[in-house]
Amino acid sequence: MNLEYIVIIAICILYEAFWYFVIRYVNKKFQWLIMSKDERPVLSEEGLRKFIPIGYDSELGWIRKPNTDGIEKSNDMESKWTINGIGARANPGFDDRQSTISCYGDSFTFCRQVNDDETWEHYLSELQDTNVKNFGVGNYGLDQTILRLKREYPKNKTEIVIIGVVPDTISRILSSWKHYYEYGNTFAFKPRFVIKNEKLVLIKNIIDEESKFRSYERFLPEIKKNDFFYKNKFRKEIIRFPYSIYLLRNLSRNLQIIFWVLANELMKGSKSKKNEWNPMKIIMRVNLRWRVKLYHNIEARTLFEKILDEYASYARQNNFMPVFCVLPQKDDVNFVRTNASFYKEFLNSLHIEKLKIIDTTDKLMLEKDLDSLYSDNNEYGGHYSSSGNKRIAEIINEELSRI
Repeated sequence: MNLEYIVIIAICILYEAFWYFVIRYVNKKFQWLIMSKDERPVLSEEGLRKFIPIGYDSELGWIRKPNTDGIEKSNDMESKWTINGIGARANPGFDDRQSTISCYGDSFTFCRQVNDDETWEHYLSELQDTNVKNFGVGNYGLDQTILRLKREYPKNKTEIVIIGVVPDTISRILSSWKHYYEYGNTFAFKPRFVIKNEKLVLIKNIIDEESKFRSYERFLPEIKKNDFFYKNKFRKEIIRFPYSIYLLRNLSRNLQIIFWVLANELMKGSKSKKNEWNPMKIIMRVNLRWRVKLYHNIEARTLFEKILDEYASYARQNNFMPVFCVLPQKDDVNFVRTNASFYKEFLNSLHIEKLKIIDTTDKLMLEKDLDSLYSDNNEYGGHYSSSGNKRIAEIINEELSRI
């Protein structure tokens, strides 16, 4: 073989090996840069032993279980949460009071990053003089929220039910395994709805027994088939051999992640933490683009509307007032401020009998000090701060007074 060819082949092998080791290193440090191995990730046995007793739910995927508590640490701050005997978040000073309002939804309804007496449900309890029950669960989609409502409402009937979710719920209702959208969230298998013959059909949680976590690979063909993001996002972002070629498929995203992860590793020990957020910032911007796009996707919009219709139908059957409340993340508010509301047209298109819609973004985008309403000092903002939850409670209270 000609020496030139040998040199070229050697250079190609070295170049490919270089990118393999770089990508593998970054993958270990930052779960959002995915490789072939992430198609079938190893589920941590230690993690499962912790998750299953306090968080696993065979129907819903996960839940906050009754009579549990915990401390969340973020940004050098601590917040404590407590789940009472009925499975709702503790509401100090109101738990023994009569309840006319109950709330269901995701972490913005549960109110992460604040104490039990700093949730918007607690502040709304003060404004409404009633025990506003909080059945929110982190990372729930509207689909899981409806199923949770149907489980809890017969035992916890109220005149008003508020479902509060982030705009990103439109992505969550398309998912069967959160790992395909939130890479690394490997315990989060969930149920979802699909539409067949114009009717809402439930696909139950496939991992409906604890033992199935250990053999989840047997169910992957069905999970992949049922999850919108496996083909549309996950597979397209996997970096596999030849690594230097696959790197090009999402070049800007991949190189930015690699640069900032490596830069942060090199700067470890320095006093400045200003760059630590940069890799995640890239992911948050990608996710924002996804949810903007999904509000123009007919399949996603139709499914969203059908689930809301099911909510309103259940309300009519049980004689309560259904309220649907949009609780935006900080980047949602900033996007709407500088562009336009990416989901308002969808909300305006809804004509569902007796469904009351509250979009808190309308008021939040007018706030001068938006940063103070969120817990984290970054572009994403984390969850609402105590001040933010007070403002949310005021907005909801104003809207309820008009009913």
